[in-house]
Amino acid sequence: MKLNIYLFRHGEIASRKNILCGWVNLPLSRKGLNDSKKLSEKLRVERIDVAFCSDLLRSQQNLVEVLKYHPDAKVIIDPRLRERHFGALSGELKSIFADTSALQTFNGGFVEGVPGLESMETIQKRIFPFMSDVLKLMQEERVNVAISAHTESSRFIQEYLEGITPDMSELLKKKSTEYKKYVLNFD
Repeated sequence: MKLNIYLFRHGEIASRKNILCGWVNLPLSRKGLNDSKKLSEKLRVERIDVAFCSDLLRSQQNLVEVLKYHPDAKVIIDPRLRERHFGALSGELKSIFADTSALQTFNGGFVEGVPGLESMETIQKRIFPFMSDVLKLMQEERVNVAISAHTESSRFIQEYLEGITPDMSELLKKKSTEYKKYVLNFD
């Protein structure tokens, strides 16, 4: 039996500053909500039975829009889908990394000495079991799944499903109005 996963991420947050948002619980901006509506139109023709989002408001708002054409879809809020936690840097301006190489190092997870900063390994350790649970649910209940993710959680979902490394992820290059469809065979 063939079943589908629809993976997408939320759009722009409502913040006047270019900040390291992470676990800061901000809503989508007007543009972010409009992007969610565009995504919803694209997913209108797909069958979504179960939909996942994180417990962060922006992920939930994104999913609410997408599910306007899927009113019978079961919604599951799972904190394992959260964005990377930036610890003591949460809410700080990204401009603190004026040097591009410093930001790349930070995004690669090699920065030490930042209290509470979540490593890439830690993100992987929460996303991979989440995905294992999703596949089990799909197989047992024979359902198509939508996942409203964040930038980093999307990377690791792609790594899990495609066997690629997070730095090879293509989803991040796509707009928040796009989604990635995975067709899985369950025997």
